[in-house]
Amino acid sequence: MPSPSDGDPEANTRRLGLIGAESSGKSTLARALASDLNAAVATEVLRDFVSLEGRTPRAEEQEAILRAQQDREDDLAAREPGRVVIGDPAALMTAIYSIAYFDDDSLLPPALDLARHYDLIAWCDIDQPWQPDGIQRDGPVMRERVHDLISRIVDEELAGMAHIRVSGELAGRVGAVRRAWQQQAPSAPT
Repeated sequence: MPSPSDGDPEANTRRLGLIGAESSGKSTLARALASDLNAAVATEVLRDFVSLEGRTPRAEEQEAILRAQQDREDDLAAREPGRVVIGDPAALMTAIYSIAYFDDDSLLPPALDLARHYDLIAWCDIDQPWQPDGIQRDGPVMRERVHDLISRIVDEELAGMAHIRVSGELAGRVGAVRRAWQQQAPSAPT
């Protein structure tokens, strides 16, 4: 992802990344925030992969999914400069899933580098009932495992990055993200 610079049309694009285990309300929150923030949503490459291939990805396919997720955000930012872009989810989730499913943490460093470009990362809690979604989701036990892994990564790796954990009903989540988002607003020129 390009670094913001004066000549980069994406420099004025603000980014919001969503993280959370399966069935934690990321996509529901993304749709609500898209309306609330007049944002564009970069939808989940993993979901598209599973729908197209009829299976979950193998370990060796994870890096391509991570890159494709980031490319989707970057393409959206390039097409709509100055507009808020929401990563649903942030590419960081692919690295987290690689750890959870394949015990492979090799994607974590590049995913964290990409995560540094977000103005805010919103972590969706798992306080909502788990909902099945065909082969897209593995169940409440795996959801809890991924949630615990996210918790560790947030504690150990996201220090210095603007992030918020959201829970409860949708309106409360949207309000919490909106307040945190406004706190991260760039300063007006002096």
